[in-house]
Amino acid sequence: MTGTLNGLRVIDFGHYIAGPLLAELLAQNGAEVVHVDRPGGPALAGLPDSWLNRGKKRITLDFRRDDDLETASDLIRSADVVIENFRPGVMDRHGLGARRSRSTDPRLIYCSLPGFAQDDPRASIAAWEGVVASATAGYRRLREHWDWKARTHATVDDAGRPLFTAIPMASNAAALLGAFEVVTALLGREKTGVGAHLEIPLSEAMLQIVGFHLEMPDFVGPRLDMPKPCLGSFRCADGRFVDNVSYPRFVEKLLIAAGAWEDWVSDGLGDMGAVFSDAVLGRRAERAFEELIATRTADEWESLAIQLGIPLAAVRTPREWLSQDHARESGVVMTLDDPEWGPVTMAGAALHASRSGTTITARSAPDADRATVLDDVRRRLESTPVFPTGVDGDAGDRPLAGVSVVEFSQVVAGPITGRILADYGADVLKVSNPAPHGNNGFHGSYTNRGKRSVFLDVEDPDDSAILRAAVSNADVVVQNYAWGAIERYGFGYDDVSVTNPDLVYVSMDAFTRFGPWRARRGHENQAVAATGLSSRYGGDGGWPIYQPYLISDVGTGIMGAFGAVLGLLHRRKGGVGQHISTSLSTVATLNQGLYLFDVPDGHSAIEPTGPSALGWSAVNRLYRAADGWFFLGARDDRVNDLRDALGMSTEDLPGTDLSADGPSAIALERYFRMGTRDRWTALLASRDISAQPVREIVDVAHDPVWHDRGVLRYGVNGEGTDRAPVLGFTAHPWSVPPRSAAASGPLGIDTETVRAEYSAHPVPPTRGENHEQL
Repeated sequence: MTGTLNGLRVIDFGHYIAGPLLAELLAQNGAEVVHVDRPGGPALAGLPDSWLNRGKKRITLDFRRDDDLETASDLIRSADVVIENFRPGVMDRHGLGARRSRSTDPRLIYCSLPGFAQDDPRASIAAWEGVVASATAGYRRLREHWDWKARTHATVDDAGRPLFTAIPMASNAAALLGAFEVVTALLGREKTGVGAHLEIPLSEAMLQIVGFHLEMPDFVGPRLDMPKPCLGSFRCADGRFVDNVSYPRFVEKLLIAAGAWEDWVSDGLGDMGAVFSDAVLGRRAERAFEELIATRTADEWESLAIQLGIPLAAVRTPREWLSQDHARESGVVMTLDDPEWGPVTMAGAALHASRSGTTITARSAPDADRATVLDDVRRRLESTPVFPTGVDGDAGDRPLAGVSVVEFSQVVAGPITGRILADYGADVLKVSNPAPHGNNGFHGSYTNRGKRSVFLDVEDPDDSAILRAAVSNADVVVQNYAWGAIERYGFGYDDVSVTNPDLVYVSMDAFTRFGPWRARRGHENQAVAATGLSSRYGGDGGWPIYQPYLISDVGTGIMGAFGAVLGLLHRRKGGVGQHISTSLSTVATLNQGLYLFDVPDGHSAIEPTGPSALGWSAVNRLYRAADGWFFLGARDDRVNDLRDALGMSTEDLPGTDLSADGPSAIALERYFRMGTRDRWTALLASRDISAQPVREIVDVAHDPVWHDRGVLRYGVNGEGTDRAPVLGFTAHPWSVPPRSAAASGPLGIDTETVRAEYSAHPVPPTRGENHEQL
């Protein structure tokens, strides 16, 4: 298995995170990637580089040298795909921009990942990760904290303080979206012969994560208390924590197995419906549950939960996750022999492809492949056809037009995969559970726009026949149930591929479909708990604090779409269908990949963690001005410019210790409190230093620039409110399908139409005897 992208040549001009990570995802799937380093080495040297630049050839080029610029131009002329994440205009100034590059080769796919789009008024600012996060409500404010001992509300001294995270949410999201769009453009090129210029700004990629909360603003709010009894993290007998999902049937099942059910009944807590609807009973149940969890260790509770099929997970540290048996056996983490560090355990493959496969090899040292790269470029240019000059190729029709998708999914990740495929032209049939108790998750523009929606019951022979007819005629199936659930009804890959061998079957679950935990249930919170992501932000007493956004759910949805188009491209290039899978835990691991390492000498990547963290350094962190918080974004070598812009002396700001909580940071804290955010923004902008006010969700939701660009829009949200701010469409070069631009309508709206459509199709025999509802 050589990978779907075998034979594809990618030139990676990326620096920091987004560009290199996108290129690394392509390298995993067989692409030949040449990474171009700047003089002095990568922006993120050391352990981060060992992850971001795996599997690539490397050459160092200095754009100030004419001969190196010519080499860069030759690299582009030899490429299928070019990736860059500079500010808009930088590559153009060097003669390496998209328009010029594609004028000589209309088949070229040129992918730009700036902080802000080229026609966004903020395009010229230095878009550090913290700047983008602040502009997109990535650092949501904490107005209250949870007193975990008393489990009551208590106001924090520093009300309104943002919750900082070092996880590069925007860069990671842009890399995932970029990987999907690049492969989608490759599919389009297979049909039209023409490539595309893709622009995926980090800020607009971050809106994919924030977008859920435009429609569900109270789902995970700025408070850290949990809205349901028995939901969230609980301390165990060994001082560790477990995270539990609060579904009545799961809580009851756990109580019975733990021998506590009779006590709950005698205490008047035996009616789960009342417990979950009455605030007084809910509070009593929560305290009783807290006392119960404190009687066993975290490992004991997790073992019982696995046995019972309950979504509960022990909260691990990142290092514990790296050594966990399932993580290693499933390939979610892996060990490579790095040329600098020796054996390094780090994040593994992003997905598993049953036929095309994935390959990950250790990085090369910067410039180690210069001779090979230059020789290869020369040979390629000698054999590459010359295209007519002055051609700005049209990307053509929607690349997924004519692709038929059947989506069996619930909650967040699976529906996002289907929504993304629909946005790019696919005909997506969403199958929901008609039973009143069915868990169909959320419904609205964010998760389900652009789809046909049906209620069909796998227990009903007629409905099951319709589903089999739909699947037998589909190009793609998407499902995000736990392993074994959909298989019980004969809709697993092994069953449906018999009648449809060309089917691309995409599975998403909590803990991957390989290894000891393949059948485990789980949601976002269990994935971030088990992988160590939540422990990075532990509060007092080590209590885990969760990200305010569903970064693993959303990322898994994007990854599912990436897997789908990889499968379609593999099939288009002469292959057959296959089973492609990813998981919440895989994406949770990827999200922390920049810091997730285990090396023999115990060295680790520097990461600011905990609720008191404010940033990476004195010149790259959050500060409080007289009227609120903002993010200061600058390189360490810009201290003199920073001092001059602010009118500070060397005594005021010596700049010798630039740690995030050192004397320079303390001096800046005092100084910034004396002026407003607008004042500091204007002063610093004069020296090309970024100061971005921390924004709330409501500010983002009504941002006029993003509404003008269509990446946000006013429509019907998940609660049925008209003219509400909802997620729009990424500015890809293809037109938006009319169905996606329209209101999504209620679940099941297309049921009768679809019944009539498939009633005349020949139907394979029903398989499976278990009639438990999906």
